[in-house]
Amino acid sequence: MTRVVPWCLVLLLAQASEPAPEVKAELKRHQGVWRAVSFRRDGKETAEAVARSITRTVDGDRVVWRRDGKSFSGSTIVLDPSADPKTIDIVADGGPGRDKTVRGLYKLEGDELTLCTGDPDGPRPKEFKAELGDHQTLMVFAREKPDAGP
Repeated sequence: MTRVVPWCLVLLLAQASEPAPEVKAELKRHQGVWRAVSFRRDGKETAEAVARSITRTVDGDRVVWRRDGKSFSGSTIVLDPSADPKTIDIVADGGPGRDKTVRGLYKLEGDELTLCTGDPDGPRPKEFKAELGDHQTLMVFAREKPDAGP
């Protein structure tokens, strides 16, 4: 038996998955390639050379993480710019964290992005810090400028 779905229900479902205009505008600000400037996990600072080898490329709500140009993770992000501080949820596409949500905070000031995240499926951080024992990661990224070309 074929079921007929009312067109208004289809329209409502389509609109429900469409982000609000303010979320779309905020997501647009995140687009591009971001290079890590610093990376601190659970009170331990990552060496600057290692941190600077990490990039995150945002295309729509998709993020590809790379180290030394080699992809090591993909994820989807959900932003809430109305929260104070602003929040980000990150869901990995694969690996041991697949389908787990990493909850975090973010601030985007010009071409600098700061992320503070907890462990997968753990609580959202309350502030931008990564001290010993708090199971948080604090990352600062700088937007890479596109090459101007010859």
